[in-house]
Amino acid sequence: MSVRSIMRTAVGAALLVNAVPHGVSGVQGSPFPSPFADPPGVGMSPPLVNVGWSAANAIAGSWMLRRGIRSTGEAVGAVAGAVAMAAVISYHFGDVLQGGIGFRGVRGRRGERGSSGPPRGLVKAIEPLAAALAGRRGFPLWAVIHHRGRRSGTDYATPIAVVPTLDPSVVLIGLPWGPRTNWALNVVAAGGGTLTWKGGEHITASPRILEPTDASKLSKPFFSGIVGRMPAAIVLTLAST
Repeated sequence: MSVRSIMRTAVGAALLVNAVPHGVSGVQGSPFPSPFADPPGVGMSPPLVNVGWSAANAIAGSWMLRRGIRSTGEAVGAVAGAVAMAAVISYHFGDVLQGGIGFRGVRGRRGERGSSGPPRGLVKAIEPLAAALAGRRGFPLWAVIHHRGRRSGTDYATPIAVVPTLDPSVVLIGLPWGPRTNWALNVVAAGGGTLTWKGGEHITASPRILEPTDASKLSKPFFSGIVGRMPAAIVLTLAST
């Protein structure tokens, strides 16, 4: 079992889940949002476009899962990928079909008000799974960062996704909700935090918020494209274990 194989099963399962709403709408002859609409992911695409997009997701997901699930870590990765994608599309398409603009609206509100986190509904959907798996030895992609509120002084434990890096002494965490993410600012203000990761406790130091291009240079090749598309990342140094 490796981080790459766990990530492969997670992405494969996520793609298969994403194929479902597009395929169902397509075979029913109903328009549905797709990446090829205007605006992407919000505007309606014809049924045939959605059938094609569903097929592309299904083929890619099946190809990634072609070796099967051969370990507990891969099984957990597949479940995590499927549940996370289900939560994401549930929030996005639910909002779009009610007249909203889904995650495009989240990005707009973040730019207007300096929002520092994801939608509460999405957090609540993913939180139970993240809390159950983060920090466990068999799932190295998820950890828990322990930090203290820079204003409130309250202690927090936040599940996060760790990006595999070229340097094993460096911990890289993508910030999909931007550089003003509250837990990241707390860690920077404190000069570090404790990380529950791979079944152990790790002390981290020297936290820095990075631009996407700098973060992608630190990550392993398979993950550089992912972290490079995020608005920011935070990097920490492992001080001790």
